[in-house]
Amino acid sequence: MSHTEAPTTPSLDKAITEGQNEVTRPKTLEVFEKKHGEDLGKHLINFRGDIAEKFNYDKILPLSHAKAIGNVVYIQGKSSKTGQEACYQIMANQWGLLEVLAKLD
Repeated sequence: MSHTEAPTTPSLDKAITEGQNEVTRPKTLEVFEKKHGEDLGKHLINFRGDIAEKFNYDKILPLSHAKAIGNVVYIQGKSSKTGQEACYQIMANQWGLLEVLAKLD
């Protein structure tokens, strides 16, 4: 499996922007680096509970380090169900757990 850098400009048309701010961005980047920085591609990230059914309870395997555009944090990831690679928006919740919020492409 090759680890790649996330594309620098994914489309944000499908991004969830409500609740994303100058607090969630650095927290998400910090949590991602702590939990996945040295173990990139070894641990899955779940979709957030209220949208998980829409994505058939898929889990995403990170293939890149997290990056941000504005307050939207994203990764290049691979679906554990389909094997398809895409950009996914992520966020650290109030308990410090990472969740996938949207598939950006």
